[in-house]
Amino acid sequence: MGRSTVMLVLLSLMLVQSACSIAWALKQPPPKDIGGIGIGSPREHVIGRLGIPKLSETDPQGRKQDMFEFQSGMHQLSKLRVIPYLGADLFTLGLAEIILWPMELTVMKDATCQALATYDSSQNVQIWRLNKLNQSGLEAQGC
Repeated sequence: MGRSTVMLVLLSLMLVQSACSIAWALKQPPPKDIGGIGIGSPREHVIGRLGIPKLSETDPQGRKQDMFEFQSGMHQLSKLRVIPYLGADLFTLGLAEIILWPMELTVMKDATCQALATYDSSQNVQIWRLNKLNQSGLEAQGC
């Protein structure tokens, strides 16, 4: 292979790879709208907002319990991070993607949230717990 061919292949790879972090940042969904869900919310309202529960059971006191698991993205203003990404890509001719793209796939990933709703006899939320799960499945800060 000639030198110009190698340069052309490298340039093509850099162009294909560059902007992957920007694309991932721009397509990230907004946070899940869980406003208005809490103590006193009817069960139908909670299911309407969060979808079908992952687990539904009865607690030792005979109350209905639903466990929900859902993804929640970042605030839409966080998409402004694409501006420094673009600058880094231009300045490094795409080499910044070696750091930015994996960071976007791990650190900036959607949060997996878990909610537990326990209902009273009227099927209104009596106890509401919301947790963020880290990658190992253990509790982290709230969603």
